Amino acid sequence: MNKPHPPRIAPEVPARSDAAGAPVRTAVRSAQRSAPAPAAPGDSWLARAWARHPLVEMVRHRPRLTFFQGLHSMIRAGLPLPIAFTDLSRGAARDPFRRAVAQVGEAVAAGAGLAEAMRRLPVWFDAQTVELLGAAEATGTLEAALARICQQLEEAQRMRWRAAMMCLYPGYLVVAFLIGGTLLDTAATLMGSGAQPASMGSLILALFLQKVLLVSSLGLGAFAAPLLLAHPALEPHWSAFRMQVPLLGRVHRQLQASRFSLVLGVGLGAGLEAGRSLQMALESTGSGLLRKRAGLAVHRLRSGAGLTDVVEWLDVLDGESLQRVSTGERTGDLEPTLAQLAREHSEAAMRSLRALMFVVIALLSVFIFATNVGKILQLQGGYQSQLGALGPESPSM
Repeated sequence: MNKPHPPRIAPEVPARSDAAGAPVRTAVRSAQRSAPAPAAPGDSWLARAWARHPLVEMVRHRPRLTFFQGLHSMIRAGLPLPIAFTDLSRGAARDPFRRAVAQVGEAVAAGAGLAEAMRRLPVWFDAQTVELLGAAEATGTLEAALARICQQLEEAQRMRWRAAMMCLYPGYLVVAFLIGGTLLDTAATLMGSGAQPASMGSLILALFLQKVLLVSSLGLGAFAAPLLLAHPALEPHWSAFRMQVPLLGRVHRQLQASRFSLVLGVGLGAGLEAGRSLQMALESTGSGLLRKRAGLAVHRLRSGAGLTDVVEWLDVLDGESLQRVSTGERTGDLEPTLAQLAREHSEAAMRSLRALMFVVIALLSVFIFATNVGKILQLQGGYQSQLGALGPESPSM
């Protein structure tokens, strides 16, 4: 049995002053979570699902990264948070994200914590970022946490671009399907009618537009799927089902393990109480199933169970990772162990995503090949039939 861990107490952080001698707010808060804030206008499941859509996150990456880089620079320079948010929210009249930044700044100026204020706007600030900032506020390590968040945002964007590049080859196959399929359909139509159409160009254009409509419908369905599956009535079932799908479930499991390890290591390394760190780590995974078990997991930990035992019960890490967590817990090297696990699980998720894309490409290639071969055989059969029909008439000519 692992030894139970006593609660960790957040250290006192000395007050800081700026160049004029005014005290600088470090936004250090207790580890106790405040009451949830009322939902902001427009904060619906659809708005949150839209904000988490991979393509939307990819487009919104640059302003978010610029904001966190600016906030990190100002905190490092010793500026108070209200002044930092005043500068970072300039141009709010034309930019929805900057308006959200201005709302956070107003809440901070009114006395709310940084994480508490961001938690009120889940459309713009994801749970993983908010929980990291919550751990940093509780321990006075906001500057280091912002630097880590900037690194995470850059790494996440690199992963998105790598995933987008892997989609190029399926795009080539789709183009081949549009052009090759249109030509084969044109030949099949001419062979079936037995007569030349009034306009060959019109026939080719009509068949090409038909293919484009089919591909566009499938693409629109793929784009809308993440939004529909985020509906509160469907999300729990989808979260459970996708974990059972080969490769897809592995990608999600590795991403969850990476987020969990990262936030848990940051919380413990910053001196947060183990139960609070565990709760934040579970919330950062984005899994509704894990969030539901957070209360019982924290209760087990505070009742004397070892951290590794609780993590094993949660089933968020694989066996090898659990062994390393157990070793780190006993030797006092838990924080670097969790940081290493976060990097390794992130890389493993990327490898699983590449494997998933390979399977998708293979299936798409087989589909295009099979359909085109079928059309070619159909054309050959029609051509042979026409030759057979012309055979008996040849002697009388």
